[in-house]
Amino acid sequence: MLSRFVLGLLALSSILIFDTVADVVTVGARNRAISYQNASTWTLLPPSRGSCGRYQMVTKQTGDYAAFEFEGDSIAVFGGVGVYGGIIEIDLDGVANYTIDRYRPSPRCGVRIFLEDSLQFGPHRISLTLVDHLVQEEGETGLLSIQSIRYTRPMEPAPHIPSVIATGAVAFVALLGAIALQWLRTKRRQKSFQKPTDDLSYDLSGLLVLSKTQSISSTSETTSACSRRS
Repeated sequence: MLSRFVLGLLALSSILIFDTVADVVTVGARNRAISYQNASTWTLLPPSRGSCGRYQMVTKQTGDYAAFEFEGDSIAVFGGVGVYGGIIEIDLDGVANYTIDRYRPSPRCGVRIFLEDSLQFGPHRISLTLVDHLVQEEGETGLLSIQSIRYTRPMEPAPHIPSVIATGAVAFVALLGAIALQWLRTKRRQKSFQKPTDDLSYDLSGLLVLSKTQSISSTSETTSACSRRS
């Protein structure tokens, strides 16, 4: 049982330290990694209830676009939708792949307006362009709002953990395993050399009875010898 526990600890430590997982990177609207074409027509709106407490970049000028380059295997864009939602065109790796109407009768923030999760790992470029600001609500002008961009990339084994810490963690777990196994072996040896208490009591009582019998026998012989002499 204990040996299985030790093996489980070793397996868990190897997963925590050396397993390869996806690294999710979130880039906010204010991050300089996102380039906004014609920056004079873009407006940075502060966090508010309507933006889910996040900053967002907004434009009403058709033809304005935001571009972002990344190295990964999936990407998602989050922004707001509602009665002010314009029509945007999304260009991925030089190809205009998607046209999205962001109009909704009720406003919502933090909505995933685009997702591509089947990219081959490598460098990619995405751009979002406001192509039409006319919306269904009369007198309203559609806009493009960006709150954040999120992409994923494979994580190398323990990229943020110094090698000294990783090595020390493995050594510590191995030491615990060695101590546990040694303790288990010692307990087994103690069990194999230990006599049951009942047997020891029986042997002592037997010796006591034998001693009393011999004493009584010696006394009887002495009495018989004395009787004969007299």
